[in-house]
Amino acid sequence: MANVAVETSDAGVRTICIDREDRRNALDRATLAELIQAFDEAGADPAVRVIVLRGAGDRAFCAGADLKELLDHESIDASREHFDAVRVLIERMHGVGQPVIARVPGFALAGGCGLAVAADFTLAGESAVFGLPEIGIGLLPLMVSAPILRAIGSRKALLDLVLTGRRVDAREAQSLGLTTRVVPDADLDGEIGRLCETLAGHSPTALRMGKEALYTMGELEYGAAMKYLREMIVLTSRTEDAAEGIRAFFEKRKPVWTGR
Repeated sequence: MANVAVETSDAGVRTICIDREDRRNALDRATLAELIQAFDEAGADPAVRVIVLRGAGDRAFCAGADLKELLDHESIDASREHFDAVRVLIERMHGVGQPVIARVPGFALAGGCGLAVAADFTLAGESAVFGLPEIGIGLLPLMVSAPILRAIGSRKALLDLVLTGRRVDAREAQSLGLTTRVVPDADLDGEIGRLCETLAGHSPTALRMGKEALYTMGELEYGAAMKYLREMIVLTSRTEDAAEGIRAFFEKRKPVWTGR
């Protein structure tokens, strides 16, 4: 891939890197297509236990859309293709069975802020800066507003970010619900490594079903959510991994997961 670098560790951690450091890892149509392909491939690979999404270098996770390409869109269909790819990418991030961790040093702005927040875990260094500055150039961060509202749960907080375009530091981002945790910059990779180790040690089946259940639950009315979750725990309890986990508990040993 020309704009996305992919590598997998022996522990099953697939790193997907937006490799456009000279453009602050901005998202053009080609890069979005490569990211979608990378998530499709990771999601289909049973050897992949955790996915880490990052940008090249430490100056920026992602600065959002490639503005030069936006200006050069030759038709409304070209613009639709670009922004629809953002939708598809976020759906892929939510749809893969593996947990997705966003590694955020430096800037996570506009669509880049949306991608960072759309990840299942968002780990940021203390120097990270989040924001939705599109209003300043006459645009709006509409494609990424849905995952951000889901994360922060406050229309007022979202309106503040969208309509003022202000940037927030890592600590305020954490207080708003935009991040999972914030650590010193020097500890960011170590913290991500520890989280990857924890997640990779759990049942792939339980991780997959838990991720699906929690995202689906958020779209349901309370009573419907309770019935849905009842069925999901019934299904989870009948998996091979659940049976193995219970046996391992009584036998005082580490479980051997099959992902079934």
